Amino acid sequence: MRQTGGTTNEASLTGHGAPGDLCLAQWMWPAARGCCRTRHRVQRGTVASVPVALLVVLALAAAGAWMPTAHAVFFRMQGGTVDQAITVGRAVDTVLMEGVSITKGASVVFDVAAMLPGALRIDMRNCACDGGAQIYVQGYRGEAASDRSLEVGVSGLNGSYCALVFAYNLPAHTSVTVRDSRVLTPGPMSYSQIGGLKDAVASPLVLHATSLSQTQLRVNNTVLGSACAGGSAMYVGGGVDLLSSAVLLDGVLLEASGGSSAHAMRVASASRLSLRGQSVFSLTNVSVASSGGGFVLGRNLALSDSVLRFVGIRGSVASSLVRCDGGTIGTGGWLDLHGVWAVGEASVASLSGVTLSGGAVSIARCVSGGATLVSGLEITSGAVSVQCNRAGGRALQSSGDYRLAGLPFVSVVPCDGCAPALACFGALTASFSDCACSCSAGGVGAACLPFDVPLAKGGGSAQGCVRGVTLTESMAVGGGQATACFDSVVFSGPITVTVELGSMDPFAGLLNVTLRHCVLAGGAQLRIVGLED
Repeated sequence: MRQTGGTTNEASLTGHGAPGDLCLAQWMWPAARGCCRTRHRVQRGTVASVPVALLVVLALAAAGAWMPTAHAVFFRMQGGTVDQAITVGRAVDTVLMEGVSITKGASVVFDVAAMLPGALRIDMRNCACDGGAQIYVQGYRGEAASDRSLEVGVSGLNGSYCALVFAYNLPAHTSVTVRDSRVLTPGPMSYSQIGGLKDAVASPLVLHATSLSQTQLRVNNTVLGSACAGGSAMYVGGGVDLLSSAVLLDGVLLEASGGSSAHAMRVASASRLSLRGQSVFSLTNVSVASSGGGFVLGRNLALSDSVLRFVGIRGSVASSLVRCDGGTIGTGGWLDLHGVWAVGEASVASLSGVTLSGGAVSIARCVSGGATLVSGLEITSGAVSVQCNRAGGRALQSSGDYRLAGLPFVSVVPCDGCAPALACFGALTASFSDCACSCSAGGVGAACLPFDVPLAKGGGSAQGCVRGVTLTESMAVGGGQATACFDSVVFSGPITVTVELGSMDPFAGLLNVTLRHCVLAGGAQLRIVGLED
């Protein structure tokens, strides 16, 4: 880390105000005398002859040698630039990096295994990364310690060329939130700190060789994109196990523009993705734009007493939006496909090599541009329930229709009907009446899932009317709603507002587009695009 320009950048390590606390850029006093309790900052003219990164390394080393383990270090860096590898961990329990730029391919490693016992926290706020930089949250290569918990928050990360990697086993009761961020990998990544990541090629979000226990990882309102051949917006490799844990993506845009070998999300073919003990892997309100594949789940999916759900997904891919080439949906496992739209000629899912053995699959309100809806599933026991789906421009209404669309054995629920198999997680559902699930202990939300998951947007619900505003940017309207409404709106400037009937709710009996007391000014255009069929 070093200072840039003429500004004052901070890189401070602050103790907790007790003898033995660490003060950055000042010689340690003898242990009997303690060290200063005042925070010191790295400023121009004070320690300019010594690189800040060296000071951090020396200070952390000194802390490990001099300071009693009961006294934790607060690592704080506000502003400034990191352009060489640093590791933060030893003697630390709290990390805050705010407004920091990580560049020139530098790696920042948060070494959780080296941190102090107890409650740990890592915060990154409004940071930037480019030049192939890597940010690692690195756990234990063996069994995670039971004497600590971890909370990680990443918000406002602007990554023009970098990656965020979660590797190895994290402590139980870990909570990770990535939100309001944009992370891209336009070229290959080195992943210099992890030996087994060559297969990842170029992925901005990576889960590697990690076992999650009673842990939640949430990604909200974030753009993840890869523009490199063979890259993926999200990569899972090295074996990932969820035990009573959740990985939840909501309001995320996944982009993969690296040709036919690119994917929105990819589980390495040799890697295991295991969900057990009432775990949830959920994607809701996710948009996919991929020149290759969509969600590729590998050949070793193991789903038991847990939920894998794709809800409110819209994607443009070359073949199948969801693909899994092998695995088992075992007892208590539930694969839920709801409101999944595969644009173009793609199918919703290809499940070749997947065996349904005691679990459940539900497919409701999904749309496939091609003639195949879902294909390849082998059933030894369990049930496939379907409701109100479309394939190749046709509404699927009977078991014969579904057989032609790739599903020979299904239980068909009418569009205006309801069934617990479509709506509830059986393990945590006590009863079902009036089309509603009643949860047993541990179940939350409308579906009685073991974790609170985001609700799907759209799906035919009434959309509020846009009223009394001036719009100055081009936009497209549709998004699964049955209505589009503008009241007393001024469309101003050389913009185009497009109402796409084809992207509105395909199951609604009536689509409603309302324009009331609106004005087009300054060359604005309003386009209403009809249905292709």
